[in-house]
Amino acid sequence: MPKPLLIQKKTGLYVRFLVPTDLRGRLGRRFIVRSLQGTRPDQARLIAASLECALCDVFDHLRLESDLDARCLVNDTIRKARCGRRQAVHVPHSRNPLDLTPAIEDRLVQAVIDVLTKVGVIPSPSSRIPAAPRVGMLSERIKAFLFQMKIQGRGEINYLDTSFTLRLFLGLVGDKDLSEISPTDLDTFLEALGRWPAHASKKPAYRGLSPRDVLKVAKRRHDKGLAPRTKEKRLDHLRVFFNNCMQRRLLTYNPCAGLHITNKEQDDQETRLPFSERDLRLIFDSQRFNHTRPYKYWGPILALYLGMRLNEIGQLRTDDLEQIDDIWGLHVRHQVKNRSSRRFIPLHPSLLPLGFVEYVQEVQAHSFDLLFPSLPWSLHRPGDGIGDWFNRTYLRKACKITDPAKTFHSFRHTFASLAERSGLSDHRIARLTGHSIGASILRRHYIQPATLQERAEDIAKIRFPALEIPVPPKGCFEHYFKRVKILESRKQRSKRKIKDEQR
Repeated sequence: MPKPLLIQKKTGLYVRFLVPTDLRGRLGRRFIVRSLQGTRPDQARLIAASLECALCDVFDHLRLESDLDARCLVNDTIRKARCGRRQAVHVPHSRNPLDLTPAIEDRLVQAVIDVLTKVGVIPSPSSRIPAAPRVGMLSERIKAFLFQMKIQGRGEINYLDTSFTLRLFLGLVGDKDLSEISPTDLDTFLEALGRWPAHASKKPAYRGLSPRDVLKVAKRRHDKGLAPRTKEKRLDHLRVFFNNCMQRRLLTYNPCAGLHITNKEQDDQETRLPFSERDLRLIFDSQRFNHTRPYKYWGPILALYLGMRLNEIGQLRTDDLEQIDDIWGLHVRHQVKNRSSRRFIPLHPSLLPLGFVEYVQEVQAHSFDLLFPSLPWSLHRPGDGIGDWFNRTYLRKACKITDPAKTFHSFRHTFASLAERSGLSDHRIARLTGHSIGASILRRHYIQPATLQERAEDIAKIRFPALEIPVPPKGCFEHYFKRVKILESRKQRSKRKIKDEQR
């Protein structure tokens, strides 16, 4: 019996059989070699054992048959082999001086096919599953899906996060037909999420790199990875994309079905905690809370007394402040998170003695459009300049509040917690914070939204701790505004100079 020998080469895995000495003249070789590339080790051992049994039968027949009988049998087996998977078990030809060798090898191949089909290694022609029809390249479907999101008016942040996730998936698995997406591709994506560095887009080391290169650099740098909830959100974006493909009958199943990174306990767990009264006194202590940059002063105050999101504060404009029916308030209407986020928030009474209205008027007098001019922010993350400074520098180093569950977003939790303790119902709080309150039949048709006067009364009911927040002196930001104008003037001159040089 020819014993199989598995050989690992640079080009892949092979199995080699020693031809019996009495048949080497008829076959014209000492060895029969079969490529096993693309198979796992356990599959390779099974195929090698099946080939061993098939070769034993073939060698026994060759010993009994004459050359003429072999030719007749070969013609029949070649005809039958045309409907089999010949390429799957191809035995390479060698330099053979005998004329009969190619025909004998054809017979040998067919005998091996028959044995492998019988043991189930190769499916029979009648049981083979037809290839799935091609439905379009992954890159094309991603482009169409993102275009649909634009038409549907999805939130800008949601659109950008989804776009990043889908392009990350495309960069990792490569562009292929949508029908060819396999569980292995999802394994690759999940493995990448496990090694993807947090805030990679903000770090110069990863700027301009492909997804695979980012992972290589992250492995060398040992940067902190993504939080479990962030990984789950990335997977959610991919799940929504594949659900859309199913609805359009491009796929019969969702490749993300059954995949989760966090469990229910982790999902229900609070990732952010509200500030305690002691925390608020540390943050707004008059000895340290005396900033000359307006976004460092007004950012935390607006987050506490209005419950606004970080990015909502960062993109405020001077015309967002408006007085309606003698009620001062702020419009949240630019790059909103979702439809519920678009709202008008009446100012809490505590903001008026601090001079917020006067500050906005001062900004308008300097002809600035943004409420916080020269705030370092990106186009899609306008609150990063405030959040990075507050979380990394002010909160941790100046205030010594090191609990990782307490960040700038904790102001929003504090607002909601104090509103609930002040007697406001959940749906009234949601109207102020811009959370979705559901879409039940009762709420859509019978419960009318709170009027402006009611919202002003609601926000005035919220009882905040007594804080001694220092009132900014009149004109204290004047130097900052002048500095901003000088910097903007320099940028304009630099742009004009570049244009002149290009001409």
